[in-house]
Amino acid sequence: MTGEECLLLLLARRTFDSETAERARALATRSIEWSRVLDLAETHGVTPLVAANVAGSDGLGSPAEIRSALDRARRFNSAKNLLAARLLGGVLASLGEIGVPAIPLKGVALAESLYGDPGARASSDVDVLLRVGDVRRAIERFAAEGYARGAAEPDVGAQDFDLLIESNIEYVFAPQEWSGCPVELHWDIAWRWARDARAIDDLWAEARPGRFRGAVAWRLSPEWELIYLAVHAARHRWERLKWLVDVHEICVRGEVNWPDARARADRFGLGGALDTTLAVCRTLLDTPVPPGAAAGRLPPWLAVFPSRPEALGVWSGAAYPARLFGRPSDKIRYLWRVLFRPTLAERRLVRLPAALRPLYYPLRPLRLAGKWSAGLVRGGLRRLETEPERAPRS
Repeated sequence: MTGEECLLLLLARRTFDSETAERARALATRSIEWSRVLDLAETHGVTPLVAANVAGSDGLGSPAEIRSALDRARRFNSAKNLLAARLLGGVLASLGEIGVPAIPLKGVALAESLYGDPGARASSDVDVLLRVGDVRRAIERFAAEGYARGAAEPDVGAQDFDLLIESNIEYVFAPQEWSGCPVELHWDIAWRWARDARAIDDLWAEARPGRFRGAVAWRLSPEWELIYLAVHAARHRWERLKWLVDVHEICVRGEVNWPDARARADRFGLGGALDTTLAVCRTLLDTPVPPGAAAGRLPPWLAVFPSRPEALGVWSGAAYPARLFGRPSDKIRYLWRVLFRPTLAERRLVRLPAALRPLYYPLRPLRLAGKWSAGLVRGGLRRLETEPERAPRS
């Protein structure tokens, strides 16, 4: 790991104690390419934290132009998050008017509750978690208020809501012009794992009432917040430090009941995602994790910072989450649900009467095989087009 990468790991945190600051100063006395630190911070979504820690440590010997760039990025993120906070407050108020409870996820709500500063965490959207039974009313409410559906989202008719909920874990509305933030309505936290309904029921049973910008906003319990953020980082293959820093700061805050978090993760088949995320955090950030709370070693297949995960093909991408489940039975259930459980796409491909709907089960793997085979062919053609012509052998 380079000096720039090591320095970033020290600067990318809210809890910047004297020992960490001293280690950062020692690193900064070496030949540091600060533009590289700036680029890495931007890539990993931790620029606001780096800016605050550099400014609070007399610059650490960084060039003036780097300090200016960090300060501009910090102020821009703060202004952007103020708009996101205004948007989130309006979303929560609108949901409250129709009696729909919501839990803000990540973003500006986490910036305030975990970091103590709405501008301390980079965010690009507004996410709220709803109960499954409230999703339809919420989507209809925002559509009636003029929100446009995201470019990748289906136009959902009255007959499609049940399949939408079974097929997806979220529905995205396009950004409002004044905020630049899409609004994402979630009703699940891990796509198609075997015990999701029971886990979500448990999550909501442990949620706590609160407020955000004057609107009612429920909060995850410390244990579920840890599990959710660990699962989120795992679903995205631990690509960005921002997500790992969230988990690190929760552990530093010290509010998690570890035996309870461990029991809940294991009960709902999420122990593998929790263990691996904590192991990554402990490896990179020296996260304080109680003995036995996380796996001791990183899996051999896992690429962590500064490495980037290799691109996954269509088949390997679909199968990847199975690695996050510890028990073979959970892996098999996940793969079955991905490959055979019908979704909205199959229903829209062909409309079958109720008596023939069991045919959607074999139709799904056939559709996926056609889709993925076409993707492989297109990928092969692109590689041939971009591959330089080989000189003929003499």
